[in-house]
Amino acid sequence: METTLYSTFLDDKEIACRIYEMLANDILGKEQLEKIKLRYDDMYRNFFNYSKDEAQKLGLKDAFWKFSTGVEPFTPARWKRYYEDTITVPIPITHQDFKDLTTRTEKRGAIGLDLPTWFNLKNNDRRIMLVAQDPLRGNTWYSDVDKFPKGKTGRKEDYICIDALVASPFGLHDKSWRDKKNGGGRMALLVEKLIEHGYGVYLTDCRKYFVYDHKESAEYSKEKKSIYKAILQKEIGIVNPQRIVAVGNEAYDYCHELIGDDVRLLHVPHISGLAAKKQKIFFELDENKKTTIEELVERYAKYIISEGK
Repeated sequence: METTLYSTFLDDKEIACRIYEMLANDILGKEQLEKIKLRYDDMYRNFFNYSKDEAQKLGLKDAFWKFSTGVEPFTPARWKRYYEDTITVPIPITHQDFKDLTTRTEKRGAIGLDLPTWFNLKNNDRRIMLVAQDPLRGNTWYSDVDKFPKGKTGRKEDYICIDALVASPFGLHDKSWRDKKNGGGRMALLVEKLIEHGYGVYLTDCRKYFVYDHKESAEYSKEKKSIYKAILQKEIGIVNPQRIVAVGNEAYDYCHELIGDDVRLLHVPHISGLAAKKQKIFFELDENKKTTIEELVERYAKYIISEGK
């Protein structure tokens, strides 16, 4: 699986250039174009690597992320080093449409942004767009939240990060997350299965920013709906997918608000282990019989392919 994914990861360079520009011009700010390019370079070069802490725990001393200068993980105030247990990195938000995220006076920080990723798009017009709800981030270590677990010292203000915390949809750039069969591993298997059937896959979020917690994010997404609509439509224009698959009920509802009754829009339940009951109902699986992850992914792939014809 890993070889198939890596050999097709970020493979279409023409689309890459257009996505870089879209991220800079419409989401982060033109000033961030070089950081965006560096982040994509890092995601490709480190496809098989772990965070430094996890690599050490696994006894893989050389299999840790090597970050480009300027796109390293967050360093809290008064710390002498950046976080070594993550591969998520902050990039400043200078775009006028979203600069308000950096000037909030309360509930500050924990601003998530996923950079779209793609597999097997080069020289392939059989394309599927998989759309997640939003770039969820935990606020314990990145905001002014009153949570002080073991290892967190100083003042809560020391941990506020008002930059976008950048990762990717479903975490497929992250070897550790792809290893988790109840997390990114499921989506990685689905992407591989779609590739086996000859499809290219593009992954993105319909709500571009996650803000502090679910409630704040929902409110912010209402405010920015017209902007998010324009961005998603631009992505659709760049990728030209045969099918737009919203993963999860909330992703589907918001996508429908953005693009209306587009005949390519399709809904599937969320693929995580937490949605097991909904998956069994949707795919009419025996609730009393255990379904393997491989069998479940096969159901997803067949449904997406058959409905997309």
